[in-house]
Amino acid sequence: MVKAIFIVLDGMDGSGKSEMVKLLHDYLSKNDKYNILMTREPSNSKYGKEIRDILANESDPNINSDKMLELFIKDREEHLKNTIIPFLNKSNGHEANIVISDRYYYSTIAFQATQGLDIKMLVELNKEFLKPDIAFILDIKPEIALERIKTRKKEKFEQIGFMNKLREKFLELPKFLNDNIRVIDASKDMNEVFEDMREEVNKVV
Repeated sequence: MVKAIFIVLDGMDGSGKSEMVKLLHDYLSKNDKYNILMTREPSNSKYGKEIRDILANESDPNINSDKMLELFIKDREEHLKNTIIPFLNKSNGHEANIVISDRYYYSTIAFQATQGLDIKMLVELNKEFLKPDIAFILDIKPEIALERIKTRKKEKFEQIGFMNKLREKFLELPKFLNDNIRVIDASKDMNEVFEDMREEVNKVV
């Protein structure tokens, strides 16, 4: 009997999440009993689009924390209802549907806590959402992350001072959440990072 699996990759920009999502997809796709959906937050809902507009057009990382929180919660509700849960529910016992999400509520808790909101309140607001079977926090020093993304336009949160605090919040998440969280050193070679992830994924699929 096979079962649906929900996998999340999270961490700050420049940690290599998108690349790891693709590598994980390619790895799992080799097994024909898996149907795989890659998705991300913010999603393509109207709330997700509003989030992306804010990220692109504001420069102060410390403003609009309440607005960002509201939008992320609404976007996540729609993302789960319209995309993640329906796909997972299509698993039939012979084939397993696997969702791999680039970001989830770990980002909301870490980012908005860094903006100054109470982390326990943020955990409480997200506690009813579907828990992943496994979540990876890709940990990296902000200096390395910024070097990796230096060729593209920066968003409001991609500033060294904010990112130093953000890293601390991500690393604190296992203390506040009873989730299956694995912190991965994302500063290593991409193949080494994926190998660390692959070993953990094999325990849940």
